Amino acid sequence: MDMLTIIIAIIIALGSFTQGLTGFGLALISVPLLSLFIDVKLAVPIAGIFGWLVTFPIVWKMRAHIQWRIAIVLFIGSLPGSYLGADLLKQLSPQIILMLMGIVLIFASLYSLYSQKVLFKSSSNSLSLFVGFCSGALGASVGEPGPPVIAYTSMLPLNKDQTKSTLVCFFMLQMIGAISGFWSKGLLTNDVLLYVIKTIPLFIIGLYLGMFIYQLLNKYSINYHRIIYSILLIVGGILIIKSILFT
Repeated sequence: MDMLTIIIAIIIALGSFTQGLTGFGLALISVPLLSLFIDVKLAVPIAGIFGWLVTFPIVWKMRAHIQWRIAIVLFIGSLPGSYLGADLLKQLSPQIILMLMGIVLIFASLYSLYSQKVLFKSSSNSLSLFVGFCSGALGASVGEPGPPVIAYTSMLPLNKDQTKSTLVCFFMLQMIGAISGFWSKGLLTNDVLLYVIKTIPLFIIGLYLGMFIYQLLNKYSINYHRIIYSILLIVGGILIIKSILFT
């Protein structure tokens, strides 16, 4: 295995660990880091495939906590957004994608670090559709479907298990549309599939380690979210700098 593949595998393992721990984060972690080493148009589909695979064991394990109506309405909204996003990924230049990715990361990280307010007493179908559309577009274009739905669910009166399980269920459904969009735009290349196959073992190890640590940390009051978003804030700045230097 060459050094680049090893680096990709380690990044994917870090992303799957984060998703197993928090219920989100594979794309937020892996796409920006992968983009530092490979073309962003390879990074997004690779992370997208793993972002789909990582959801199945978590959804099964936490199925009793899923808020199905919220997840399904978000998914319906994400479908047109996913196809729009895949088209943007194909058409936009790498430096613009990196810039957008960095901006999304910085705003999402700042919001998650400093906003803890519950703003809605219950979910709204119209708002859920809009948030789902934005998430689908971001997921297929810059590989980061998380920020809109993470922000939205944090504003709802859900407990920790309900939030995590509903987010993961939505990502499982949303990535079907995103991967279909990648395929329709010719972005699922042989290189993408080869990297996915080679990095699966570390992906699995990272996922189950994250799920184990999640159960462990439930006994303590360690705010791992602040650590993750602080790192993502730095990564977002690096991506913006890289996009400027790219030009």
